[in-house]
Amino acid sequence: MDAAIKVTPKMPTTFNEFMGHLEPRDETCVAQLQAVHPLKQSELNFDQHRHNLNMQMLRKHEGLAAPLKIAMELKAVSKVGHLPFLPSTNLARDVLTGRDEMIEFSDIFNLEEHQEVMRQPHAVMEKALGM
Repeated sequence: MDAAIKVTPKMPTTFNEFMGHLEPRDETCVAQLQAVHPLKQSELNFDQHRHNLNMQMLRKHEGLAAPLKIAMELKAVSKVGHLPFLPSTNLARDVLTGRDEMIEFSDIFNLEEHQEVMRQPHAVMEKALGM
């Protein structure tokens, strides 16, 4: 065979020379595992961002009093408490934010018998009162 046609095999000197679509961005596996998708932060702040946009639209249409009233109601509802061993549903907050009409994963699969936070009422109250 002619030498010009013959393909000589080439071994890379290191395994970091791969330039395909699977090329790692960093040398260490830990850095690759800690890489976060760009949309993750956006999804975490979705509810807060939507609430802020709704309050801005409400302020433009109704004036400053309407968003202030809703903010005061949300603050008052967040201060309502139960005994420490009782789970809180925060139904009033859900009604104010409009989440009472939404069915989410936690509504179906977050039943009390499946929760890991079931505690003995007497022990929790003694700890809260410092007995």
